[in-house]
Amino acid sequence: MPKLYPALTKIFLGINSSKENWAISHWRKTVNHAGFFLIFAAFSLFCPPAYPQAVSNYVRDAQTNIHNGQFVEALKNLNLAIETDPSVPELYYMRGYTKFSLDDYIGAEMDFTKSIALFPYLPDVYVNRAQVRSQLQNYNGALEDLSAASKIDSTNAEIFFTLARIKLYLKKYYACLSDCNRAIKLKYESETVYIIRGAAELGIDRFDAAVSDLKKAIEINPANIYAYIQLGTAWSDKLKYDSALVYFDKAVSLDSNNIFALFDRSITLIKKKDNTAGLADLGKIIRLSPYNSYAYFNRAILYNDMGDRKSAIGDFDKVIKLNPKNIVSYYYRGLMKMQENDPKGALEDMDKTVELLPDYADAWYARYEIKLKLKDLAGAQKDYKMAMDIAKKNNLSTDSLTTKKKDFLQSLVKLSGDFEEMNTSNSKFQNQAVEIQLMPMFKLFQGKAGYDVIELYDTYHKDHYFTGILSLTYRPYLISDSLCNKQLEFQTRRISTGAELSDAYLQRAVAYSGLRRYNDAFSDYSAAEELDTLYALPYFCRAITRYDLIQLINTLDNYDQQITIGKSNAKTREQYTTTELEHTYDAVVCDFESAIKIDPGFFFAYYNRGIVYCKMGNYHRALEDFSKAISLRKNFAEALFNRGLVQIMLEDSQAGCEDLSRAGELGISEAYKVMKRYCYK
Repeated sequence: MPKLYPALTKIFLGINSSKENWAISHWRKTVNHAGFFLIFAAFSLFCPPAYPQAVSNYVRDAQTNIHNGQFVEALKNLNLAIETDPSVPELYYMRGYTKFSLDDYIGAEMDFTKSIALFPYLPDVYVNRAQVRSQLQNYNGALEDLSAASKIDSTNAEIFFTLARIKLYLKKYYACLSDCNRAIKLKYESETVYIIRGAAELGIDRFDAAVSDLKKAIEINPANIYAYIQLGTAWSDKLKYDSALVYFDKAVSLDSNNIFALFDRSITLIKKKDNTAGLADLGKIIRLSPYNSYAYFNRAILYNDMGDRKSAIGDFDKVIKLNPKNIVSYYYRGLMKMQENDPKGALEDMDKTVELLPDYADAWYARYEIKLKLKDLAGAQKDYKMAMDIAKKNNLSTDSLTTKKKDFLQSLVKLSGDFEEMNTSNSKFQNQAVEIQLMPMFKLFQGKAGYDVIELYDTYHKDHYFTGILSLTYRPYLISDSLCNKQLEFQTRRISTGAELSDAYLQRAVAYSGLRRYNDAFSDYSAAEELDTLYALPYFCRAITRYDLIQLINTLDNYDQQITIGKSNAKTREQYTTTELEHTYDAVVCDFESAIKIDPGFFFAYYNRGIVYCKMGNYHRALEDFSKAISLRKNFAEALFNRGLVQIMLEDSQAGCEDLSRAGELGISEAYKVMKRYCYK
């Protein structure tokens, strides 16, 4: 049975994570693929497959992909298998497992649910769904699944192990111990059950029993680095730093790039006042995991302790960029800016702190001191009164608010997020660095290419089109200069013979646009429009050309001096002549609207217009356009991806992540990288 693990605890205001975090965080790299295929065999035993040979071929290829860790490729084969025969429960099970391996818990739950609906008799599928639901923090649903699984097979040790993990997370330590004991009695094979039980023993302060269990885990599997990490954490909590370092060093010796071992070792080294070594570990973590806000936070604290406040402020800048609602980073950065004689910058940070947490007495007191520095006596007096009122309400002493007594090192945080290695040779696909951006516009494509890189639009039975199928692509490398030049020659010959002039001018305009001969392109678009005002493509393609021109202008160095819409210097006017307000985002939208009015089913026009609305900052209109495109084309992967990003930005994470999951399933692999960063906090 593949091991799926529950969601991790969060931190707030830099408070240390609880003792049991390690036990529920660190085993997803030890996935048991053999168990996965045993489940597949179990499906075959109960309901022997009777599907075409093509499905068998897809399944075989998917199994090979999974064995090799090629989960994106496995997903493609499983999609083809399901498309061929959507009634086979094990296909959804396999795809659910594949999505889990890409950290798509939403999609995994959906597929496990479909598998159960088709064949509700295998307890391990319920266990898998319970484990995914625990990742989604749906603990009631997870417990319901485990109850259903136990009714089918009360001797399944995996059920009790999963129960133990969930109860550990919920800090029900005694119940966790009971379930661990039951799993051990039922011959649970993995050493992780002893790590779980050891963490529960730590939760009730039975240190010796915890150490005994963790050493038992090491005895069973000396290569399990997380048993060493948990032991190191246990000794560190007892302030036995030398003993803790023995175990952290052992973990690092087993895996020198392990984020968790390096992180806990860095904290222990800092507490031992070995700042140089602690700084080295944090630096390595950041190289391996560049989105790791915990590492930047701790390094900022360490830099400040070492007297390098400018570097500390720089690291807090990164924390805030990664997590704009990290209150303590604004607060500490404000204090440090004050020490760096930047009271205005300090005031901005304290303003943000009290905005995010109005009951934070320390922040009000700090802002009082900053306003005194800025000679804002009235404002300072108001903030002082607010600080005292909050302190009185929270039973704090006045002395506790004095920023001079702030011990930053007390705010070191433990790593409680799922930050795995990034940008390394063995990195999982979804952990690789990604620049978050919309999928690009679709453009008319005049050449020939495989169906994997182009999309088709059926214009059969539609008026004012000159071909039954349009080819479109968003891949710029397909639109080469040689292709555009060939089209230029061909369409010029068509125009000279007077054949289908509207389409010929339109096609030549597209070729001119590909060559960045924008004045010629706009001239031909106008000619095509005059010849046939009900031809949708001139408006559609002119909108794209205008959009491209705007992007080009915006990328030129000092473009506001070199080119402004309607006012450019002579040198640039030769290439990019514009008239007053001719090429603006509003004009682009207007052209797309004209195309849509002529052809209301042109889903690519809605999709492209949604991108323009995003550029304009009109995200609600963008959402409407992407939704319309999806309603017209059910499996429009790029529109699902873009709508998912917009929904997340508008703080509708649930809907956004569901769209990203669907986009990933349909082949937009970048969706999994985005989900890794934004869907499971």
